[in-house]
Amino acid sequence: MSDLCTEITHAAQAYYAQTSDFPLTATDFYDWLGTLPAARQADVLARGFTTSQSEPDFLRYCLECRGYAMRPFMAEHLSVAAYDRWAAHGELNGDLPMPATRR
Repeated sequence: MSDLCTEITHAAQAYYAQTSDFPLTATDFYDWLGTLPAARQADVLARGFTTSQSEPDFLRYCLECRGYAMRPFMAEHLSVAAYDRWAAHGELNGDLPMPATRR
């Protein structure tokens, strides 16, 4: 993994780890589910709330609803080059393992 990818992965892990500051609820899950395209809703619903608690998209939704915006967090925690790469690649949540607190 390149140094920039490692930097992005570490910052993303730190961002998602903030979910340990509050409980993830079924209300969060159903609110998030309502924002997804119909085809994805069925898949997510089949996997369920417990499995979704480790999904980066769900975690980001919960964080952002509580005022933990990802863009400013990443800008603060990444070098300019790493932030530019992260932004240029669609703000990927990354192919990274989730923090142990949510597994």
